[in-house]
Amino acid sequence: MKSIIKGVRIGAVSAAVPDNWVSLTDQFAVDEAEAKTVKKFIKSTGVTGRYLAGPRQTTSDLCFAAAKQILDSLGIDKSQIGTLVLVTQTEDYRSPASATVLQYRLGLSQACIAFDVNLGCSGYTCGLNIAGSLLMQSSAKYALLLCGDTSAREKDPNDALFSSNADKMLFGDSGTATLLVRDEDAPDINVLSASDGSGFKTIMTPYEWYRNPVRSDPATIMDGIGVFNFSTEEAPKMICRLMSELGSSPDDYDHLVLHQANKLIIDRIGKATGFDKDKNLSSIATFGNTSSGSIPDTLVDHYGSDQSGELLHCILCGFGVGLSWSAVDCYIAKNVILPLVKTNDYFDDGMHVG
Repeated sequence: MKSIIKGVRIGAVSAAVPDNWVSLTDQFAVDEAEAKTVKKFIKSTGVTGRYLAGPRQTTSDLCFAAAKQILDSLGIDKSQIGTLVLVTQTEDYRSPASATVLQYRLGLSQACIAFDVNLGCSGYTCGLNIAGSLLMQSSAKYALLLCGDTSAREKDPNDALFSSNADKMLFGDSGTATLLVRDEDAPDINVLSASDGSGFKTIMTPYEWYRNPVRSDPATIMDGIGVFNFSTEEAPKMICRLMSELGSSPDDYDHLVLHQANKLIIDRIGKATGFDKDKNLSSIATFGNTSSGSIPDTLVDHYGSDQSGELLHCILCGFGVGLSWSAVDCYIAKNVILPLVKTNDYFDDGMHVG
């Protein structure tokens, strides 16, 4: 599906992480054999460490911190925010939607529609399409897109169920916020999106829910070869199709910003689409794979301290669970990408047991 979002610009991008960065070597290289495994993993994936959430810190806490940074830094009139979309697969509760709790915590108007979207690594680009389209059709001035996951918690290295070293070391925790602003002079945001449910078993969390309530396997099952083939085949085709439809080429862009799956996939997609290595941004060394937060994490990692007003012309591409994937052609000013927030704060809902 092709979407054109008119009269909407990206007004701010923020990312928040736990104030706890742990290197893979410190966490996993407990003996000589493990040290060799970690070294090989770092070389193949590019991950050297991750930010890890505290025991009571959730995705919504990190998204809250990122959103608050935007609201406070820009002095946003909260009554003008008409949409809050939270994209995550590690929500706080089965119900209610974590987005509604965030609407309350952020002090947004009751006239603000708030809902969760269950998507993973394609979540940021799909979320831009959802939030941007809603804003374009509304009377509100702003929309908030919040994206993130605390996937590393699921991969607890002390849990015997998680036998894959790759799973234990790949994922990091983060929460992000993107402010969308109505602006009749804004250049179009062009989006291509696709889904292929026949590949639903490639990445899935099948247990501890209604269809399969009894847990008998690791929480998330991932077919590594299937993920690699899907990512390196479908993402380049979509990026090239988007450029073809817009009559553009890699020379017209400042950056390609991909979901940070792993170094090998990032490099393969960049090469297949004709982007030079210096245009293909990466943050996986520091953040690991942060699911739907990885694209804004990457922007913040590279431009969070840049106060110039220069416009970046970017192609963003997310791909993952579903299977689902999407690509976005957009412009982002460097000075609206805010510095990284580090926090150990969490929300006490009064319901904690134990």
